[in-house]
Amino acid sequence: MLRTILATKKRWDANPQDGDTFKIIAVSGTSAGALCALAAWYGLAPNTSDADCGTIDKAIERLDFLWTTFAATTPAEAAHNKMVGALLHWKSQGVPFPGSNPYDTKASLGLTGLSLMGVRHEYLGYPALLKAVCPDFDRIDWSRLSRSDLRIIVGAIEVLSGNFEIFDSDKTLEQMGLLPDGREIDQYDSVRWRMRRSISLEGVAASGTLPEVLPAQVIRNVTFPTCDDGRIITRTGYYWDGLYSRNPPVRDLLDAQTPDEKPDEIWIVRINPQEFTVPSSNISLEDIDDRVNDLSGNLSLNQELDTIMTINQWIRKYGNDHPPLNTRKIVDVRTIKMTSETAWGLKHTSKFDRSPAHFARLREEGQMVAQQWLADWRAFGAGFNRYPNDARYPESA
Repeated sequence: MLRTILATKKRWDANPQDGDTFKIIAVSGTSAGALCALAAWYGLAPNTSDADCGTIDKAIERLDFLWTTFAATTPAEAAHNKMVGALLHWKSQGVPFPGSNPYDTKASLGLTGLSLMGVRHEYLGYPALLKAVCPDFDRIDWSRLSRSDLRIIVGAIEVLSGNFEIFDSDKTLEQMGLLPDGREIDQYDSVRWRMRRSISLEGVAASGTLPEVLPAQVIRNVTFPTCDDGRIITRTGYYWDGLYSRNPPVRDLLDAQTPDEKPDEIWIVRINPQEFTVPSSNISLEDIDDRVNDLSGNLSLNQELDTIMTINQWIRKYGNDHPPLNTRKIVDVRTIKMTSETAWGLKHTSKFDRSPAHFARLREEGQMVAQQWLADWRAFGAGFNRYPNDARYPESA
């Protein structure tokens, strides 16, 4: 879907006489969404080593590269992917299997064996994958970036503190002195459980680190508040997938000081369906696991969106001429989602399927859905459907 959004923006920008277009000022994601957000943001950001960066074409090329590289392409990878799929299916059917432990020495030996059989490092772990997707990450032109509206935020959870954390390019600019931090909240005090870190490849890797599959992502020399008044400690941070915290981060997109700096709309690409239909009279353990996965993935998202809906309601009722609403504005939230057949037909285990054919099917549907959604957005304007109604499927009403 993101690829189609980018391609459509390029086409619309080239023909402004045809109708409204849009400006992308931020991308946010968690887990696989964080990978997509990084690939697009890296391509859109100026870079001193790659003149092609800073363009929509580069963002699309990086997205394509990400999913081509992440897919199981070698014979060994295809065999591994098929075996994992079979084991997950049997386990979902109640077949007893011993639990896997990513910290077990046998796990590291298994990774070594897979590598010797022809499985690429980009397939096995995020460090090599993200380095391949963003080969000149260290040469991002932060000075030029500070003069544009382009931000990335990804979510993760720090295991020991329980902090809901984001890795934020604006935080990087603030630490470099290229962007002022005008926010009035102290993250080490009033919101100490919601920390902002500078964007990094390690942070994006943290966002996708499923604890059942990979050891916690390690980030060294991270500062944390303590229970002692004002005291800060520095230690190693251990991070898991943002599914357990913010999926994806949304609230931070609205932390600018003035209404003009805030987005007019937030587009949510929803993977986990909000609503569900019972497939048959016989509900299986797999059906229960699928729905638990949906609800877990939507919990934090719905809470953040409810906050936006509440502020919108206050502004409509009281206006925004006076504090505390004078720095706020109405922000429309819109949902882009899969067809109900796909959303209800996929199992949560399909999130582990890395076969090129599976990716191609999802890409084809994403392109179809996004093209129609964007056409409707342009045609209907302010009357286009919005959240929360657009999170539903009409046939389930």
